[in-house]
Amino acid sequence: MAPYTPSVGDGPRDEAMYDSTPAISTFVTGQGADRNSSQETRLENASDVADLKAGLLLSPKHIPCGYLYDDKGSQLYEEITKLDEYYPFKAEKDLLNQHAAEVVNSIPAGSILVELGCGTAEKTSVLLHALIARDGASNVHFLGIDVSMEALYMARTNVMKQCPQLSSKSIEMVCADYLEGLKQARARHPTAMLCVLWLGSSVGNLKPHEAVGFFQSVQQSSGPNTQIFLCTDLWKDAKTLHAAYCDSQGVTEAFIKNGMTHALHAVGVGAQADPACWLYDVVINPVDRRVEMWLVANEDVKGVCDSVDIHKGERILMEMSRKFTLKDIRQLAFQSNFYVQDTWRNAKYSMQMFVSTSEAMQRCWKATDALFDGIGDWAIQPIDVRHPFGFYYGHLASFAKLKTMPRGEQSHMDEMYSRGIDPNMADPTKCHRHPDVPPEWPAKPQVQDYVQKVRMHILGAFASGSVTTRDAYIALEHEWMHLETLAYMLAQEQRLSFEKSSANSNNVQSSVSFDSSSDDEMSAKRERSHGHADSQGNGVTNGVANGNKHANGNSNGGLNGHTYANGVSHSISDSHINGNANSRSSNGHMPLQSASMIQIPAGDITLGIDTDPSKNFAWDNECPQQTPQHVSSFQIASRPISNAEYYKFAVECRGYEQEEYWKAEDLACLRKATKLCPATWTVQVPSSLSLPHPPYLPPLAYAPFCASSYSCLCYLILALLPASGQPF
Repeated sequence: MAPYTPSVGDGPRDEAMYDSTPAISTFVTGQGADRNSSQETRLENASDVADLKAGLLLSPKHIPCGYLYDDKGSQLYEEITKLDEYYPFKAEKDLLNQHAAEVVNSIPAGSILVELGCGTAEKTSVLLHALIARDGASNVHFLGIDVSMEALYMARTNVMKQCPQLSSKSIEMVCADYLEGLKQARARHPTAMLCVLWLGSSVGNLKPHEAVGFFQSVQQSSGPNTQIFLCTDLWKDAKTLHAAYCDSQGVTEAFIKNGMTHALHAVGVGAQADPACWLYDVVINPVDRRVEMWLVANEDVKGVCDSVDIHKGERILMEMSRKFTLKDIRQLAFQSNFYVQDTWRNAKYSMQMFVSTSEAMQRCWKATDALFDGIGDWAIQPIDVRHPFGFYYGHLASFAKLKTMPRGEQSHMDEMYSRGIDPNMADPTKCHRHPDVPPEWPAKPQVQDYVQKVRMHILGAFASGSVTTRDAYIALEHEWMHLETLAYMLAQEQRLSFEKSSANSNNVQSSVSFDSSSDDEMSAKRERSHGHADSQGNGVTNGVANGNKHANGNSNGGLNGHTYANGVSHSISDSHINGNANSRSSNGHMPLQSASMIQIPAGDITLGIDTDPSKNFAWDNECPQQTPQHVSSFQIASRPISNAEYYKFAVECRGYEQEEYWKAEDLACLRKATKLCPATWTVQVPSSLSLPHPPYLPPLAYAPFCASSYSCLCYLILALLPASGQPF
């Protein structure tokens, strides 16, 4: 919650800009965990005092957070945000500045930016500037909601000052509580996407069930055409949390004690409100993952209200700030019937875009269409144990229909596309049951017509409310997984196409072949290669690093960011598909720092999951659940392995031939298949092409003669270590 500021500068107030409502609900007071999203009330009416008295009747006693924000409290809050120990305000601001363009890419053009609780608009203006840069000022619209007239006036003044490109007509203010304000916003903009901003980790002031209830109410108030940009403070070490709420200068203590003074004055016992009568205590609650700010009475306070006394030594809860794990965020979205479409985070803080499951499905379809638009011939079958490309376009629609409309009528094409070829994980030479392969697959136009009709039926099911959140998540996870495997198939098709054309030209040489060197010679080669390691960088990165959504620049590809049902964000963008990325070095290659190694302790692990349908939905490769097995301690890289690093392993160090890296049966399989590198890489190089020495640029980067950077989607999560135990 941001401060209540009655003074907004010089000049007369334009009362016409306000849209007041006679009744102000206090369902959500909006106090932020970083206390930066203003939803301040004057707390002077009978309803507010009743809430205060109700809190004093609880055990333990509780003071509503709104009493922290009188004029003095607001001034103290401003001091808090400038403290070195108080990280939330700065962490959110830094993330917004770093990812504003990516956040805006998750907001459809023509959306109304709606902020719950209006403060200085310093952070909001960052997103407004990014929207203006993308869409132009005339196409950007901001609507602020707050119960405080003064806060709205200040916000409007600041938005106009910080975003002078916006016209006054593009800035609306609604004086109401959050839910009533959202109803009014929807009434004013009945068809537009409402992108609701809830900054400041304000959700941290709500208990888990309260947060779920609030988000469900948001969707009821503003409809399914709503997305929520939610900022959340992450659970972290107790020392950092304690310092943030118990600073060395005592500003936060003064802020909390001032709130008690304000509350006692409101119930007529201000004479007993001396701050010296209270001890300040900050408790880090690891069970509920929250910071609790308490005051402990040094002496009795008689007759507070309705014969309620505060006894010496009694503890009064003044404020709590819940912190979140990634699982907490995923559960909040799931239980509220939202889907985490995108996420941006660092070690301290997280921002995420919640969209309705219906909207998530439609955005997923756009990504699917973008991928298939890039496949010229849908009849191609680059992998023997997979169907042609065109099958999967129909399969994704059929599967989504079967999951979201399980009791719907099934057509012949629904059955034909219901299941692909899935090798048995226990015995890959065998496949699970699947429909018979037709003599000829339907033509591309026929498949497209089928898919469009299925999608319309699915949207109808969403609109009727018959699609459960669980079934929607399953359909979404299934489609996103297939987009990744389809990209891998496309990479193999490109390799095969190149090798076929190269063979016809008779102008190729093999860059890799089985080596007949002795073990001593191979060891010497590895040592020479390791000695030339990564002092000058590792080349092209291929994945997510440092907890951020994008590691290689561009995020505006045809297949933009998405999140699986487990909440882990991934992206398929132009930088993956075409190898284009920002922040490249002068030679055009993506610089990459050496990966640190993380030690994983030994322990027991159980692979697979319980397939009880009442508990879990399981994919074929997740079951059956295996017998627990002991795993020795091992090291894993802190980021995905790059193409250049894997090139060094596979080609320079002949990793596919080294017995110490493989189980005996796996090595025998590789030798039988003469596998020397990943299936998306080619060992054929035009004889006229001179390859630079890796790791600066691996052959994979040469799009004319090898698979494109689609192969970057195949994240390599197991660190392959040489004998020295150090990363390549």
